[in-house]
Amino acid sequence: MFKYFLVISFLFFSCLHSEAKTENPPETEKDTLKILSWNIHMLPYFYVFTKTKKRKRAKLIIEEFKNRDYNIILIQEAFHRKIRNRIKRKLKKKYPYAYGPPNKQYFRIQTNSGLLVLSDRPLIEKSSVQFTESYSWDNRMARKGAQLVQGEFNGHIFQIINTHTEGTPVIINNSQFHEIYDGLIQPYEQKNIPQIIAGDFNCNMKNEDQFSQMLNLLHVTDTIPHQDIRYNEKNKILKEGIDHIFIRKNMSKVNVTKYRKLLIGFDWIQGRKKIFKKTVGYSDHYPVDMHLVFPKQ
Repeated sequence: MFKYFLVISFLFFSCLHSEAKTENPPETEKDTLKILSWNIHMLPYFYVFTKTKKRKRAKLIIEEFKNRDYNIILIQEAFHRKIRNRIKRKLKKKYPYAYGPPNKQYFRIQTNSGLLVLSDRPLIEKSSVQFTESYSWDNRMARKGAQLVQGEFNGHIFQIINTHTEGTPVIINNSQFHEIYDGLIQPYEQKNIPQIIAGDFNCNMKNEDQFSQMLNLLHVTDTIPHQDIRYNEKNKILKEGIDHIFIRKNMSKVNVTKYRKLLIGFDWIQGRKKIFKKTVGYSDHYPVDMHLVFPKQ
């Protein structure tokens, strides 16, 4: 009789364990939304004097995009029309949906915002802003701003804001943060819909006052794992950057499982004399990525 009791007990607890496994299976690649943000430094065609090797770098960057498994790529400084079109054309099979750049201006000397979103799934272009204040002449030429797109992943709606702000002076950058919040974040905020804000913010974490002001103006919290962001895929120490990805969960249950600053490619040489102080991989910025896991429906 006791043997039968042990067998029944074993079968009972085995069923419970099996049910628990079914209810809480481990997260898989299919559960993860992967986002990359990168300022690729493709200046307009009239910046030829800077010798930034746009065509060569574009070819290498396209190959990197092909070989990586991101769902959505947020690009800044995609100003150069021919190279921007080449990126979209060469990646059309993997990323059939492309959005931007907003703030185009035809028949004027000013260029566009340089913002471009590539996606493996259809997105909705909700809105965009063009910053009303600028300081330097090159930023005025760029018509900088931010774009908001909305998508769905495994039954969950999410929003992404792609932006490129000016940086200095601080009062101008703070004004642009105001415009991002007032024009895109606050008007489209909804319960249970996370808002991802990404791009080149021209704001370094080492400048604690300025960084804190940015967080307050965008109404985001600093969720960046400082102990991890300084390392690339090969565990080499990287310097603090000005490119970030923030998330406003808005009461959703989405979780950030990975946040990294990357070094993609080797440093490129700008001729005998460097125009810029540094190059970083295939650009002059470190790309950043974030992995998000949504709860099962």
